[in-house]
Amino acid sequence: MQESVALVAAILASIGFGCEPPQVFLVFLACLLPITLELVNSAMEIFMDHVLGPTYREEIRRAKDMLSAAVCLALLIGYSGSVWIIFFAKK
Repeated sequence: MQESVALVAAILASIGFGCEPPQVFLVFLACLLPITLELVNSAMEIFMDHVLGPTYREEIRRAKDMLSAAVCLALLIGYSGSVWIIFFAKK
C-alpha cells in the first residue's frame, strides 16, 4: 500500500516539477521496482509458511530476512533513482 502511494506521489512530483513524458515514465518504472520485489517477497513468505507450517527453522528465517533486505534495497534504488530523475536529470 505504501509503495503505491509513493508511486503516485513520485509521478505527481515529476509532473509538478516539469519533467518531460519520458522522464515521468522512467520515474514510474523506477517506482515499480520496489512494488515488484514486495510481491515476490510476499509470495515467497506465503509459500514457505504453507509448505513448512508453523515450525521454526533458522534457514527459513534467514531466507525471509534476505528477501526483506532485497525489498529494502529496491526501495532505496527505486526511490533514489526517482529523485535523481526528477531533480537532476537534464531536462
